[in-house]
Amino acid sequence: MAYHNHSELDPTAARAAWAKTLEAGRPHLRNSAIVDVLAASSGWIDTGLDLQEGDEASLFSAGMVWFAKELGIGFNGAFALWHRIGAGGPIAKAIGTTTSFRAARSGRLMLIAKPPGEWRDETGGFEPEYPHEGATGALTVAVLIWPGPAKEGLAKLRSNDASGFATREIARIDAHVPLTPGWRHLWRLGETEIFRAEAAGPEPARICCQTSQDAGILQYPVDAALDRSTRLAWAWKAEQLPSKLREDSMPAHDYLSIAVEFDNGRDLTYMWSAALPEGKVFPCPLPWWDKRETHQVVRSDLAKLGVWLEEKQPVLDDYERAIGGEPPKRIVAVWLIAVSIFQRRKGICSFAKIRLLSDTGEVRIGP
Repeated sequence: MAYHNHSELDPTAARAAWAKTLEAGRPHLRNSAIVDVLAASSGWIDTGLDLQEGDEASLFSAGMVWFAKELGIGFNGAFALWHRIGAGGPIAKAIGTTTSFRAARSGRLMLIAKPPGEWRDETGGFEPEYPHEGATGALTVAVLIWPGPAKEGLAKLRSNDASGFATREIARIDAHVPLTPGWRHLWRLGETEIFRAEAAGPEPARICCQTSQDAGILQYPVDAALDRSTRLAWAWKAEQLPSKLREDSMPAHDYLSIAVEFDNGRDLTYMWSAALPEGKVFPCPLPWWDKRETHQVVRSDLAKLGVWLEEKQPVLDDYERAIGGEPPKRIVAVWLIAVSIFQRRKGICSFAKIRLLSDTGEVRIGP
C-alpha cells in the first residue's frame, strides 16, 4: 500500500543525487530547489518558490526528525513533513517520502518538519501549550514544480534520477485508491495510504488497514445521541499487531483500534493489545492526546489473530468507567486508528459491519 518504507538514502547522498537529477531534468521542470528543513526551527521554512493555483508539485525527502532520539523515536518525511501555500494554510502532510499535490491557491510554498499534535488549527499555527521545540534532526527536501501534471513530469525525469525517487512516486500515484465516500483523514495527522476499502467476496465488505512506520486516523462524521442503549458494533480481523510490548507507554504506543469521538472533544478507542489484559483502560501516553484520548483494551488473545471477531460495546457505560465526569450528549464521529511509528513494525487489520445501535435505530458506518 505505502511506498515510503524502502531503504532510504541518507540526506547527504540524497542531496547529491537530487542535485544531478534536477540539473539534468531542468527542461522538464518549471522550478525546483533543495531545502533543509530543521526540526529545531521555530516556524515554517520559506522554500523561495511560488506556486500558482492549479500547479502540480512533488516533494522528495530524506532524513529524520527525532522526537526522543535517546529512545530511538523518530519520524521520516512520510510522517513529519508538512507543507502549506502562503501564511493562511491550509496545511497538508506528505503522504510518503515521495508525495505530489496540486496547489489549491497561489502563493509561496512553505515547509515544516514536526511531529503531529501541536497544531492549533488547519492554517498551521501551534498550540500555545505545545510550543514547537524539543524535536531534533532535519529533513532534506527536493521540491519539484511541474509545468503540467506531476506524473508526466516524473516520467520524463526518472531516466536521469539515480535516487529512484521519481520511479517510486510514479508507483505510489498508480497505487493510490480514493477513500470510500463518507470517510475522511483526520487533518491533524494528515493524509496517509494506510487504509483502503475492499468489496465483499469471501469476506464482508471492509476497510483494510496496513501500517508500517506510520500513523493515521480515518473519521466518519455522524450525529448520534448518546444514551444508555447506545452500542458500537463492528467486526474486525487483526492479522498482525504493530507492537510486541504493552502499549501504555510512549516508546511502545503502536496499536490498532476503532474509536468514538464525542461532542465534548474526547474520544474513546477500543483496541487490540499485544500485552495488556482485556478491559484495561489508560489515557493516551502522548502529549496533547493525553487530555483527549482514552484507550480500552477489547482484545488481547493472540490466538485469535487472523479470525473475524464480532464486537458490541456499551458506549456510555464504557465512557463513565474509562473517563468519568459529566458525560457527553452526542457521538460526532467514528474513527479507525493505526499507529506504528514507535517500534516501526507492521500492523494489519480489517474492519467491517460498523454500526451505532440504540433503542431509536441504527446508524451504519461505511463502507
